[in-house]
Amino acid sequence: MDGELDRLLAEQVAYYRARAGEYDATYPLDSHADTEARAELVARLEGLAPLGRTLELACGTGQWTVELVRLASSVTAVDAAPEALAICRGKVDAHLVEADLFGWRPEARFDFVFFSAWLSHVPEQRFERFWALVADCLVPGGRVFVIDELPAVDAVEHRAPGQPAPAVHREVGGVQRFRAVKVLHDPGRLRQRLAELGWSAEVGTVGWRFFWAEVKRAG
Repeated sequence: MDGELDRLLAEQVAYYRARAGEYDATYPLDSHADTEARAELVARLEGLAPLGRTLELACGTGQWTVELVRLASSVTAVDAAPEALAICRGKVDAHLVEADLFGWRPEARFDFVFFSAWLSHVPEQRFERFWALVADCLVPGGRVFVIDELPAVDAVEHRAPGQPAPAVHREVGGVQRFRAVKVLHDPGRLRQRLAELGWSAEVGTVGWRFFWAEVKRAG
């Protein structure tokens, strides 16, 4: 099963490498319909500033890195897709790291950790391990901010049955087809699961599609 899951995760990386060149044109929060949603999420993020030393996980092409560099004293951004990092590098002055987050370990600790559209790509089997990584990235009293999609998004997904983790089909250029992990979290259940792992989370929703979570170590 681990081998099957590893192959699924490798295909997920391959998808984002192939899609990097068109990602900015197809990113949901940049569509006209979601302009207000993005503005609300940006305002929420700005309300947490100053962010201090900031780490972004799965930064992609820098859709959110451009916001973080305005609000943080420094930004380190990690992603597994070199093609996406190349695009990000053209947008921001930040320390960019090419690495697979399921094998990466931080060399420093940060005041603030951010990730958008990433938690849903973490399979259930790696959920606890991933949040242990997040804890290792934080200084005492550090904060986490998460943006992702709500379960309602499942109505417009193309599920891939019989996978080692909940997954969807993705296409690039109408030709290449990939699988990607897609775990859609209910806000209440996510808050509960994080509490079980020693985190305190405030979770809110934006429209029908997105949620945000402000997370810190309990106590």
